[in-house]
Amino acid sequence: SSKFSFYKQWYQRRVRGHDPLDEDKYRKHSRFIADINQEVTVNPEYKQNLMRVANITFVMFDKDTMVIPKESEWFGFYKPGQSTELVSLEESEIWSQDKLGLKEMSSQGRLSFLKIEADHLRVPAEFWTDEIIPRLKD
Repeated sequence: SSKFSFYKQWYQRRVRGHDPLDEDKYRKHSRFIADINQEVTVNPEYKQNLMRVANITFVMFDKDTMVIPKESEWFGFYKPGQSTELVSLEESEIWSQDKLGLKEMSSQGRLSFLKIEADHLRVPAEFWTDEIIPRLKD
């Protein structure tokens, strides 16, 4: 349908997936992910703004069929130049250079990581009430 076509074009222009086999193309054409993750240039405001958040919880959907690799929901990704071996957040440049402030926030106990056995955003109500909502109260 034309509605889907519009969305697909809009999405491709703004989000553009991260191709581990063509890092240069990804960095050149990504208008959102590479920018917000500080992979092209560093914008100190991004880190400052993120550091204002009291706590961050990252959720990985263990049966995710939309986000590939699912570990990227916790800032993990493939090692450059291939698409099998993963690098965790703690092994990444985003972490070692603390480009987003995540390393500092972790040292302050302000990061948490949850895993749920579900597909992308197929979250049972109990997960919200038991895991997410209590974290929003701090």
